[in-house]
Formats: sequence, C-alpha cells, structure tokens
Amino acid sequence: MGQKGSSGLFRAVSAFGVVGFVRFLEGYYIVLITKRRKMADIGGHAIYKVEDTNMIYIPNDSVRITHPDEARYLRIFQNVDLSSNFYFSYSYDLSHSLQYNLTVLRMPLEMLKSETTQTRQESFDIFEDEGLITQGGSGR
Repeated sequence: MGQKGSSGLFRAVSAFGVVGFVRFLEGYYIVLITKRRKMADIGGHAIYKVEDTNMIYIPNDSVRITHPDEARYLRIFQNVDLSSNFYFSYSYDLSHSLQYNLTVLRMPLEMLKSETTQTRQESFDIFEDEGLITQGGSGR
C-alpha cells in the first residue's frame, strides 16, 4: 500500500485535498480526497468534483482504546456518499455566487484598500494597555 522513502517513512496515501476531520469514540479521523475529476473552468479557475475519499485514523493504532460502537459509527458515516455532488476549487470561492465573485473582482483597488483600512481601525491592539510599541502604533 505505501512507498518507503529514504527517511524510513512510509507514504500511506496520496491526496488532492482534506475534506475535514471527524471524531468518534476512539479518536479522530482525517477525511481525504483521493480521486477528483475536473468539471469546469470559471474565469481560469479549475472546479473539481470529488470522486473518492479515504478516512485515516490519526492516532497510532498501538494507543487505540477500542470501543464496541466505533465500527457502527464508522459504517454510518461512510454511508454518506461524498462522491455525489461535492465540488471544490483550489483558487475559486465556491461558497459565494458567481455574481458576488465577479463583483469583488471588479471592485476598484481603492475600495478594497479602504475596506481593509476600516477593518484595521475597528480592531483593537492587545498591547495598547501595556504601553508597548507595535508595528502600526507608537505606544504611549
């Protein structure tokens, strides 16, 4: 299954991305995208469909404390078909609409700069009360 490298480590799996982490009774698992298919291009950004995933138990099996219900939870979770209608992109935000993404792309640079300046002014400096000098401030 794995390939041994010169450092003595084994490659357990090759993946295109991380779907997330899930915890059951015995510990955490990482869910990886192991197969993908390019479905579209939006403005030069590739959109992929998840074709297959793999779950890997993160802690070492030697420290695993077995629980009788773990296998049942794993089966229930693995019944969720992550290969149907799950899409991702490395460079395009799929959580927003095309209209929103195009609006942000067309927004003048000056407006984007003023928005980031407003965000910085609304934040607070945790070192201000200590009288410490920060990069953006002068201290007391």
